[in-house]
Amino acid sequence: MEFMLTEEQQLIEDTVARLLEKQWDPRRDQALLSADVARLPLWHELAELGLLGIALPEEHGGGGMGPVELTVLCRRFGRDQLRSPFLSSLILAGAALTCSPRGALRDQWLRRLAAGEATLTLATLEDGAGYDHHHTAIEGQRCQPGYMLNGRKRAVMDAAGADAFIVSCRLDGELALVLLAPETEGMAVAPYAAFDGSSLATLTFNDALLPEEAVLARGAEARAALEAALAQGALAAAAETLGACEGALERTLDYLRLREQFGTKLARFQALQHRASDLHADLEMLRSLVSGAAQSLIHEPSHADAFAAMALAVPVGDRVCREAIQMHGGIGMTLELGIGRYLLRVNALSRLLGDATYNGQLYLERMEA
Repeated sequence: MEFMLTEEQQLIEDTVARLLEKQWDPRRDQALLSADVARLPLWHELAELGLLGIALPEEHGGGGMGPVELTVLCRRFGRDQLRSPFLSSLILAGAALTCSPRGALRDQWLRRLAAGEATLTLATLEDGAGYDHHHTAIEGQRCQPGYMLNGRKRAVMDAAGADAFIVSCRLDGELALVLLAPETEGMAVAPYAAFDGSSLATLTFNDALLPEEAVLARGAEARAALEAALAQGALAAAAETLGACEGALERTLDYLRLREQFGTKLARFQALQHRASDLHADLEMLRSLVSGAAQSLIHEPSHADAFAAMALAVPVGDRVCREAIQMHGGIGMTLELGIGRYLLRVNALSRLLGDATYNGQLYLERMEA
């Protein structure tokens, strides 16, 4: 299955490609953390073009588009090495908000996200739980006027610049999603930089006060919202990985066509031709699975194909990007060339949204349900 884009979808890809070519240079901007990008003119222009809220509801200022348009955007971001809060804020947090029960708090933040006025992030991972975003040991204790929270969330994406956090916890014995501001009493944010230039943080709750009105969803509604967020996140990460692989392979093939060794273009060496051919075959498989997953998310309530796409994206992304570095030779290791940034990004995505084994297990569980 190939990415056969409609005229509107092709326009989206062309628009974001032109914008990134004009306003984003990964070599120039390599010192920026992903959270910092939300303060650049690029972020606000993405909002003005309607690209930030592409998958958010139309009634809240979003584009109301679907998973296919989302993959088009994320694929281009991966190819052009854009580090930004798009995955954490507009996809993970945005999907969790969209699928939460209607309410004034939800609607207000959806409008702000679509307009590029604020960023949110989803805080789910905890110590000892591996990649399991569904697990939480944080149990809210009843108090006036709501609950007290104690515990830690780790590897929270783009928390340093976030205007609020959607945090998973347990309230009255059931799963809940709650929205907390950075200045919440009893909550501390400790940011740090990840190896790919992403901004991460640890959230520590020490009798943090949670008002009753800050609860977005509980029980089955919270589980459904979290499941939708993780499925969209898996699809987006797989699409970004696909774009990164396409960018890495394209640049590598260009290098092989230009570089000479022993008086012969590297592209004429059969061993390198075979390696490039194998990578192309890997990408065709991933491209097909990402495309199919985007289509199935429109109709399929189990979200299985999204996790299958990420399960394949992890090993394919690692292999393609490593081979791209190898085929460049020593220069492939330099920061100036930047080919290694593709590898850093695809590995970072797998550490945040789960490796091949974890996503494969999610796929099997949903197929059997």
